[in-house]
Amino acid sequence: MAEPRITNRDDVMTSLLYGGDGDDGGTLQAVKYSCWVSDSVHGGDALYMGTIQVEGDDNNKPPSDSDLADVHIHSLEQIQMALSRVAADRVFPPLPFPWWMARTVVTVADDWDAEPRPDLYLKRPWITHLDVDAAPGESPSSVAVWFAHEVKQLERLARAPGRPHPNLVRYHGCRVRNGRVTGILLGHVPGRDLFSHLQDGGTVDREPFFAALASAIDHLHNIVGLVHNDISPGNVMVGPDGAPTLIDLGSAFPDGEEIVGGVPFECWGDDPLDMDPETHFVGPSGGPVSRKSRDMAALNHLRTWIDNPIEETTGRRRRNEMAVHFVEVGNRLKREAAARQEAAAREV
Repeated sequence: MAEPRITNRDDVMTSLLYGGDGDDGGTLQAVKYSCWVSDSVHGGDALYMGTIQVEGDDNNKPPSDSDLADVHIHSLEQIQMALSRVAADRVFPPLPFPWWMARTVVTVADDWDAEPRPDLYLKRPWITHLDVDAAPGESPSSVAVWFAHEVKQLERLARAPGRPHPNLVRYHGCRVRNGRVTGILLGHVPGRDLFSHLQDGGTVDREPFFAALASAIDHLHNIVGLVHNDISPGNVMVGPDGAPTLIDLGSAFPDGEEIVGGVPFECWGDDPLDMDPETHFVGPSGGPVSRKSRDMAALNHLRTWIDNPIEETTGRRRRNEMAVHFVEVGNRLKREAAARQEAAAREV
């Protein structure tokens, strides 16, 4: 497998890691760098990742987000030296999926490397909360569990009766390498997410925009049988024609099921909807429950929010807490599966 060569900052993704107290999630402590590597010769995909601490000033206080706006904290050499390969089983779900990940038939897409298509987008696993320091076998691949879950819901979307909805993301199958799902091929949606679109001075024609978005949600609820659970400005794309496209089914579940494996809508703008008793329900494992009412509340909130768009700055601590919860649930599922396998082996 070829190792990454970092020649500019566009070669890596960055995640800011916070610690300490404060309503905004605390102060910046470190930066996590990551990059994907595809090796067409050996037919494999890999994730490289590394974390570098952020040094404070004379008062030992790390810089704030505003201080970092136009400043590069670490050099390319530092980033290159920090990167190490992440074990495949911590990122990519095996195919076929284990029962405790997701039960679904997976559509294998055409070879992405042989003929890249500008109308397709290759989505990789969500690695923001990946614990690369966990010992092998200590915890399941929670990132892989989340990714398998999204594939399951996209397969459900693709197999729904009738024609695909024009305002919902299109699914074209999975990229599979060395027996693992390493990417999801989605229809490329030109344009920008709703928040970025408005911040850059863009506008939307309110009535047809929200009518189309409501139609997409209705299709998802009543034809596909899923609740999105994460409707927010970042998950609504605005096309060149001004039409919305609802993306990201990572938190989608049928109505009434506990959400395990995704991060549902919590809080953006000014209103923490997730704490509304009408939209926030707790399941047997302590996680939120998928509810159509959450999607409708988010849609209604969007109608108000669009007049005064505010970046999502609250809810970071809540999101981190939920991510920890999902890892714990994944650990429990893997322990239970291992116990059953051991019991079965003893019976033989």
